[in-house]
This record gives sequence, C-alpha cells and structure tokens, in this order.
Amino acid sequence: MSNSVPPWVALLGILLCGSGFALVVTLIIVRLKRRGQPREQQLARLAARLDGRNKVIIRTVEFGVSQADLLWVARSRGYSMAYHQLGGYYEFIYTPHRPGGFA
Repeated sequence: MSNSVPPWVALLGILLCGSGFALVVTLIIVRLKRRGQPREQQLARLAARLDGRNKVIIRTVEFGVSQADLLWVARSRGYSMAYHQLGGYYEFIYTPHRPGGFA
C-alpha cells in the first residue's frame, strides 16, 4: 500500500480550491463595483431593499455613502438603523410608528 494520494482526489481538491477562489474574487469584484456607483444610485438601491420587511441587513462593503445618508433613507422609509462594527454590516429594523434612530 502506498502513501500517495490517488490522482482523482488530488484533482478534486484542486478543482474545489480553484472554484472557491473564483467565487471569492467574483464576490469582491461585484461588491466593489456596487460601491463605486453614484450616490443617488446607491441610495435608490437601498430604498428599494427597505420595502417593509421587519429586518434588513446590508454589508458595509456594498455602500460607499455616509452613515448620515443611510440613516436619512432609513428614516424616510420608517426604519431604524444600527451599525455593527464587529460584523461590518448595517441592520435596519422596521419601526413605522416611531421616528427612526441610530444605534
């Protein structure tokens, strides 16, 4: 019995690692492209996502606008906004009968 790895196992490992790498690179490119959009387009995209759901979570990488702009859109749609620095995301909670706040 030899200690070498069968060729199909090595090929499978290479394919899995390569596809994982391609997925990560694709996600990074998509997020950076979204972040480079004009301010109005980013705010319109945020407003479309704040459509009355109880909770919306958005990664900070996806938006290159200020927190004040994000909070303004959230308040106009009846949401409160919380910034989670450790996870790197914004959480929007639907609070239609209260003025939106920042936590």
